[in-house]
Amino acid sequence: MPNNLLITGKIRSGKSTLLKEMIDPLLTVTGGYYVQRLFIQGESRAFRLVDINRESYLPNLEVQNIESFPGLIAVMGEEKHCYFEPFRNIGVLALKQAAEQKQLILMDELGRFETKVPEFMQAVFQTLDNNLPVLGVIKKETNPFLDRIRARSDVDVIDIDKVGLSVARKKIELFLSTVFILPRL
Repeated sequence: MPNNLLITGKIRSGKSTLLKEMIDPLLTVTGGYYVQRLFIQGESRAFRLVDINRESYLPNLEVQNIESFPGLIAVMGEEKHCYFEPFRNIGVLALKQAAEQKQLILMDELGRFETKVPEFMQAVFQTLDNNLPVLGVIKKETNPFLDRIRARSDVDVIDIDKVGLSVARKKIELFLSTVFILPRL
C-alpha cells in the first residue's frame, strides 16, 4: 500500500471535513497544513493557509472580517486577490517541521495556486518522497503539478464522488492502521 493517501472530489463534497474527523484523534502526532475557508455571513470570502500545529484544525470558519487573519492566500468578491507568500513562509516550514518532528503529515489541500510557488512545490515533492505517511486532499482538476502527484506510484487517490464518504472513511482507516498503530477511532 502506498504511504501517501490523497482524497479528491467535487468542491464542498466533505473532503476536508472527513480528514478532520480522521485526524482529530491523531493531532499530537500530525504536522503539516490545511487551507481554511473563511465565511462572512455565510458567504465564502477568503482562504488561508494554516499550520496545523499552530492553530486548531477548522477547515471552515465564520468570521466578522478577514483583515485580521494571517496566511491569506485568496480573497474573493470585489477585492479579489491571490497571495503566494504564505506558501513560502507557512507551508514550506510546516512541511519541513512535520517531516522532522511528526509521524503523520497533513496536506489539505493541493491545488492550482501552488504552481506559482516553486519552493512550495519542491517541499511537497520532498514530503511525498519521505517515508512518513501523508494524508491530504488534492483538487479534482488538472495541471502539471497535480498530475505529477497523481502519477506517482507511492500515491493512492480516493475519489469520494465515485466511492462515497463511508467507503473513503474505511479506506483512510485502513491506511492509517497500516502506516502506524492507531488509537481506537
